Amino acid sequence: MNENTESADAILADLEAQMAVAKLEQRGIYAAAIAILSGDIMKNALAAGVPYSLAQEMAADFWKAEMLADTVAALLRDSELEEDDE
Repeated sequence: MNENTESADAILADLEAQMAVAKLEQRGIYAAAIAILSGDIMKNALAAGVPYSLAQEMAADFWKAEMLADTVAALLRDSELEEDDE
């Protein structure tokens, strides 16, 4: 390997690391938004007279569904990126 190849590899590795951090930050922001919406679901359900345990279950179901959807979407994006690299 020559010096240019090693430099290019280092640049690509650095970009990949930066992209991974940005993606993680984005997922964190998304998770926080889902948590806020889950709380809103519970608060509104309680205000409408839904029993506490049911309201809690409704909020938890929303949280799980959205986080699962986000995880599946991230896995699909990653697999598509890997296929494009081949």
